Amino acid sequence: MGIYLNPNNVGFKKVLAGDIYVDKTMFISTLNKFIDKGNEYICVSRPRRFGKTITTNMMCAYYSKGCDSREMFSKLKIAKAKNFDQYLNKLNFIAIDIASEYQNANKKENMLDKLTDLIKTEFEQQFPDISFNTAESLADCMLKVYSATGEQFVIILDEYDCLVRDQYGTDLFTKYLEFLNGLFKSNTLRPAIALAYITGILPVVRDRVQSKLNNFEEYTILNAHELAEYVGFTEKEVKPICRKYKIDFAECKLH
Repeated sequence: MGIYLNPNNVGFKKVLAGDIYVDKTMFISTLNKFIDKGNEYICVSRPRRFGKTITTNMMCAYYSKGCDSREMFSKLKIAKAKNFDQYLNKLNFIAIDIASEYQNANKKENMLDKLTDLIKTEFEQQFPDISFNTAESLADCMLKVYSATGEQFVIILDEYDCLVRDQYGTDLFTKYLEFLNGLFKSNTLRPAIALAYITGILPVVRDRVQSKLNNFEEYTILNAHELAEYVGFTEKEVKPICRKYKIDFAECKLH
């Protein structure tokens, strides 16, 4: 278990412990179908407060090999899906919150180098039989694991557009585009990736990013397609909550 590589399920456990939880776990069943069909590069853009982080916590709890979440999901909707067991805690999982990494970096220009070093350390700890060297990129480490074990990865970038929106310095922005290119535009690495999932406020529309991420299928809040029921909340989900807490649904809907 690591912080970035194969983390535990504590984040989703806290979500489930809250006073209100709306079960969106069938989203996982849809993602599993994406993996099977080969359309495994997904960009989900939503405004703030639309559940991006809760979703990534749920995905971590389900896919990560760093935890055992069967009991956690056993009472949720996904447990009844035919493909529930398919990838349950069976994949290597890498989760990166780009905005958090930037905000917490003492030297912003070295953010990506420090992040890569931290994740590489976790690779060395979790795969002690594989030799990694200091010159290797994150993509190199993933490819080495796949080559040696056949194990695939789920990789999530939360707030992927943080550096894209504000372009924090030319050098860092250029390094970030190279970082994205190394992870998501390599045909050599692609067999090692079961699912690549990036979230942010922006869809993939900027020219300088489009050349890097044009292999991602975009799901926006206005064009969510088969993911629509998992973006925000439906009336069917909100009405029982309003009844429970004695809130007028019509008034709630206005807000």
